Amino acid sequence: MISVETRGHRTIFTVTGDVTANEIILQSARYREGTQTGPSLWDFTQAASVRITTVEMKGIADSLKNVPGEGEGRKVALVGSKTINIGLGKMFAAFAQIAGLPHTYKVFRHMAPALKWLEEKPDPR
Repeated sequence: MISVETRGHRTIFTVTGDVTANEIILQSARYREGTQTGPSLWDFTQAASVRITTVEMKGIADSLKNVPGEGEGRKVALVGSKTINIGLGKMFAAFAQIAGLPHTYKVFRHMAPALKWLEEKPDPR
């Protein structure tokens, strides 16, 4: 299950229990199609399992490049406490970069560094 909450200027996606690629695509697309906040955070620390294949992971990145979104260049933190979630997060960040998604994705093991990074000003490009 994925719950979505806006706190101030940040959107937090909290993943609990088992989650599938379709659920992630649906929530990501809803976010990109709606009113977006500044940075966003995907919290996988309470996820029991993330049922997703490499092909589905690439599909998520590819599907998001076709969804219009406002405010290019946002930061997205992916937080996972389990080794598998960290690996999946890093794989997604790589696929997102290859797909040309406009956001900067970074993976963390703990919430505090992720929140700190989201508050930092983006590097000028």
